[in-house]
Amino acid sequence: MTTGRNWAFGAGCGAVSALLFAVISTGSPLAFLLYLIAPLPILIATLGFGHHAGLVATVVSLAVTALIFSPMAGIIQALSIGLPSWFTAYLLLLGRSSEANETEKMEWYPLGRVLFWIIGLSVALTLSGALLIATDYASFIATFSRAVDVVLTYDPDLVAGLSPEDKAKFVETLSALLANIAAPISTSASVIISVILLWAAGRIVQASGRLPRPWPDLSTLALPRLAVPALVLSLALAIAADDYPALAGRISLAGLITGYCLQGLAVLHAITRPLKSRRGLLFAIYLVFVLLPGWPVIGIALLGIADMWLSFRTRFSTAPLPSNTAS
Repeated sequence: MTTGRNWAFGAGCGAVSALLFAVISTGSPLAFLLYLIAPLPILIATLGFGHHAGLVATVVSLAVTALIFSPMAGIIQALSIGLPSWFTAYLLLLGRSSEANETEKMEWYPLGRVLFWIIGLSVALTLSGALLIATDYASFIATFSRAVDVVLTYDPDLVAGLSPEDKAKFVETLSALLANIAAPISTSASVIISVILLWAAGRIVQASGRLPRPWPDLSTLALPRLAVPALVLSLALAIAADDYPALAGRISLAGLITGYCLQGLAVLHAITRPLKSRRGLLFAIYLVFVLLPGWPVIGIALLGIADMWLSFRTRFSTAPLPSNTAS
């Protein structure tokens, strides 16, 4: 009976997720915000009622989306929202008995590895989306050229006074710039949104008393060592490669930098614990982080990378790191 109720709840969550996905067709700003939280019901179903309920939610969301739009739309919804949401929540449910630590009965899947999976999924989905737009890079850039042409139609003053040759060069340069930065920015946003939704789902399920694992210490977040060679490879592709391989490098680099930035913030949360002015300091850091995206983000990401070798949290924190959340 309990299994049936869990599956029924999962089915309801899947239907809600499909409806949140469907409202994007209205084109309104509110609809876009609702679309962004479409993974949340599936995350809640998986964390609170088990991975089978989350899988039911994923299948139902596919079916409902297919009925509303088309079978292809249902598949896209499942691949871009349903399955990634179910999988990342499922990872948080993984645990094993810990014989080495007597005080902790379970060793849970490390948060850093969950974040690494989120980055990988975001990179794969962004690159797949770019390939769906155009299979060759020249056509991909041409897509942005058409977008720039539409903007110039509504605001011709942007190219007022330019000769036809200069106008064409302006459109070409701007299109290439947008093509180079749009996908990496999308990847970073995807990683951040996925992390926020996973945190929100965890808090909701924890408040209901159904979260199977204890709430982890987020200040212990650390990406696995595998992220370092991935970062180096991404940087090499972004610099040395051309066309889609270079775009893949930029997308991966953006995702990994975002991940290391989150790790850097975790370091700051850990090492500022002994300070009386901790809240004010963290508020100022987040304010700079939000208002001045760019170099502050890179700086915090470098702090996260350096922590992998210099272990700032071990050196400066007065509290020992929980072994069940370190990666």
